Amino acid sequence: MLFFFYWILYLGTSALIWTTAQARPRSSHGVVKRELGHFEERYINTLNYKLHNETVKLIGYKKIKIPLEEIDAFEDHYFTNYAELQKFDSNFYDQASIELRVYFPVAGALIEHQGSMIEANELGEFEIKDVDSDYVVLGRKQSGRVQGVQGNIIKDGIIYLADQAHPTHQIGNVFVYDFGYKSLDHNHDHSHSKRSSGTCIENHGGENCSDAYNIHEGRCPENHQVCMDYNGYFTDCKKENKYLYFTGSDCYVSLSKGNCWNEIM
Repeated sequence: MLFFFYWILYLGTSALIWTTAQARPRSSHGVVKRELGHFEERYINTLNYKLHNETVKLIGYKKIKIPLEEIDAFEDHYFTNYAELQKFDSNFYDQASIELRVYFPVAGALIEHQGSMIEANELGEFEIKDVDSDYVVLGRKQSGRVQGVQGNIIKDGIIYLADQAHPTHQIGNVFVYDFGYKSLDHNHDHSHSKRSSGTCIENHGGENCSDAYNIHEGRCPENHQVCMDYNGYFTDCKKENKYLYFTGSDCYVSLSKGNCWNEIM
């Protein structure tokens, strides 16, 4: 009987949260699609490319699904501080899908051309104008700072994506890729003997991305044992509020530079 009472209470609370989230006026998928097109063009123009405009270039994004119980707090924070958060060129909030997107150059991407793999530079550029394949991203090379995660296939120094990434669309000579979802709920463990699958610490050889790439945005005391995904703008330095304060955090900056796109959550 007591179990039945708590089950009804849980359902009622969930329904209330969902009703509150739904009550907020939100953009339709059509409106978001138009806004996203403008955003992606602006984002591309922020990248200081090294090669001339006609060469092949790759950008990608990771999506962060905002949990149902976090939607109101996240949107209150996002829209209240909208002007400040827009100073970060790499983030786009899809209000229709309730997902935060983080864009990045697909640094070091490997694609096939003329029967072999060729590697992009740190800005996702190739020194050619076209590729004789379907522009599928196969993976990236291992390095001291990028080791791969359990969700990857690692062979002969290459980190292969378990599911190869196909471009979703093209903007001029820039190809755009969806690299799936990034979870902020993994247990990030610094121990070399115990690593959580798909985490930045696993990918960076036992270091968090702050230390691996010397990214220290401050705002909170540094914790080298976990991913600093909560020290973004206006943070209260509580890791449980990472969805609110991810944008601008060390982890966000690292992701936006193309350091972490092979991490499969």
